[in-house]
Amino acid sequence: MVLIIPSIPIVHGVCGAQIAMLAHEVRHSEQEIYSQSPIDRARLLRKENAKMLHLEFLDRAPWETICQDLIREMREAVDVPIGISLVEPPDSETECHLLFEAGVHRIFLPLGTAEAEYLQYCTQFSSRKIIPKVDLSFPFEEKLSEYRGRGIERLGVEISATDALESGAIDWTRLEYVSHLAGRAGIRLTAMHGVRGYPDLKHFQEIDPALDSLVLCRALNENRFPCQLIWREVESVAALEENPSSNLWINPLTGRPHL
Repeated sequence: MVLIIPSIPIVHGVCGAQIAMLAHEVRHSEQEIYSQSPIDRARLLRKENAKMLHLEFLDRAPWETICQDLIREMREAVDVPIGISLVEPPDSETECHLLFEAGVHRIFLPLGTAEAEYLQYCTQFSSRKIIPKVDLSFPFEEKLSEYRGRGIERLGVEISATDALESGAIDWTRLEYVSHLAGRAGIRLTAMHGVRGYPDLKHFQEIDPALDSLVLCRALNENRFPCQLIWREVESVAALEENPSSNLWINPLTGRPHL
């Protein structure tokens, strides 16, 4: 079973991508149903049963104070782990420490991060906390055994060759082969974006279980999976009859330490 991890892009402190409304609700504005607050989005996704969340700060470094404060607030609002993708590599271990102290569970380093740099971070923080990100052109055949020997347990894989917004074609043959190699090496894979709808997701379920998780944004926001239409209908009715906050998950652990 592949774990679906919803991603929340953040620009200027608000959600950088809105959830598409149902066609018969076009007379209403998006804000009448869905808040642009990243905290509210996290609570909505948690109510939709998300088991992990993923953040992408697109216009500023996530270790800036304003971003750390947002992460801390989100950490208090939901009871599931929060991962984050970096746009630029950190300048030092201190910046990683700041993110972990704010409540981030896992950091995905950007494509193009120097190998020596991410191996150093993996050694410092463990490969369960720092995840190198590669694409399908990476020499998996040569590197997986070496990486496993260095203690690396997971890689993030950008699977869309043409764009990161779930609209590019997936090289399924390569992805299946890479997943098989990873399984033999004892390394887990998290796929990043690329899936365009239910047929792709079904294909994922048939791949080697080493590929155990998938980060998605646009495909979820555009309601490309059948069950989402039920959610959107219920959320629209609740928001319009009461208010948008009626759709948000309430954390029973508020005020108590939790993961």
